[in-house]
Amino acid sequence: LRLSMEQKHVSEALKEKKLAEGALKTSFFGNWKPDNDSAAHHYEKAGQFFKLGKSYAESRSCYIEAAKYYDAARVLFSAGKCHEAAGVCSKELGRFEEAHHHIELAGDYYTQNGTASTAITCYTKGAEGLSTKLPEEAAKLYLRAGDLERDNDHTREAIKCFLGAKKIFARNKMYKECITAVQLTRELYEQMEQYEHIKKCNMSLVILHLARGDSVAAKQAISGDVSLAADELIDAVENGDDETIKKLSSHGDIVYLDTEIAKIAKFLTQDGALNVPSSQRSKPSNPTSTTSSIFKSSGQKSGVTSQKDELFARPNKQNRDELFARTKPSSQTDRNELFSRPAVAQPAPVAQPAPAFQPAPVIDTPPVTTNPGEDTNPFGDDSNPFAGDDHEGGVLEDTSKS
Repeated sequence: LRLSMEQKHVSEALKEKKLAEGALKTSFFGNWKPDNDSAAHHYEKAGQFFKLGKSYAESRSCYIEAAKYYDAARVLFSAGKCHEAAGVCSKELGRFEEAHHHIELAGDYYTQNGTASTAITCYTKGAEGLSTKLPEEAAKLYLRAGDLERDNDHTREAIKCFLGAKKIFARNKMYKECITAVQLTRELYEQMEQYEHIKKCNMSLVILHLARGDSVAAKQAISGDVSLAADELIDAVENGDDETIKKLSSHGDIVYLDTEIAKIAKFLTQDGALNVPSSQRSKPSNPTSTTSSIFKSSGQKSGVTSQKDELFARPNKQNRDELFARTKPSSQTDRNELFSRPAVAQPAPVAQPAPAFQPAPVIDTPPVTTNPGEDTNPFGDDSNPFAGDDHEGGVLEDTSKS
């Protein structure tokens, strides 16, 4: 089925290509001059159908023809789109130099048309796609995008583009070009008065100059606001003190620089940065491996584990809610599970023999002995407040008058 769909797209592309060739033909009773607009439109559609049919070589050639006739008709934006699509086809064919050429042409057409934002997007996407195969050209595309952003007063976006170029240059040991990118970044930070970032840029310039073996230029870079570790690093490099260089490479002002720049500081010598390992981007590990091992160790069922692995691979609120909705048992499920369990017979209680009647224990209390004629009032004579001859009938007499 897939093969038949590709063949169908190729047949449609051939029809569009034939229509484009017909639009360019002239005759005495027909078109007196070639119809560039129609030809460009049909060539572009033919390129789209060839691309869907996985015929990238034919698609690229059709896009190039479409861009040529769009340019003749002064439809610059469409010409840029066709060159950008031709660059994608060239990349699929493994022709990275041709892809870079088409991306540059597309950006130029977008800029001439006045759509700088589209040109910037084209440059940045092309730089990301070519960063591994053509790092120098990719970094230059970042610089082009940064220049356009700076011309349009988009300072922060321009800084991002210049930083992208700086990372590629540093990763591929192009220290001279990297210095240029850092200087462009520092100029923009100075306009924004970001003094902390200016200090980092100056420290990066010191390291890059030392990596080129130019200690004089490194000392000139210290003229601005820079870390105190810069002087010590220059002295250690000039004296060949490897222990001090290793110690300073873990200094806070160097560690918190970009990873590519901080790595260079560890390999500085009197002759420059030697034996710096090439840092390629590592592929991201499988995000579900750790999650899967956790759920397997917890003794969950395989079906539930696969659902959790699938959802945790795309961590967001919607998937998290979906996970809880799948795994949370309902009340009906709890009830069915409860009644489906086999009843466990409880052991009958063992009858204990009734204890025999036991009389209450007799407590030996000493007998109260009274002498004959002795008053048995426990309070004594003085404890009765009404005893005495001073009152009668419970009414006290006032003796103060007598």
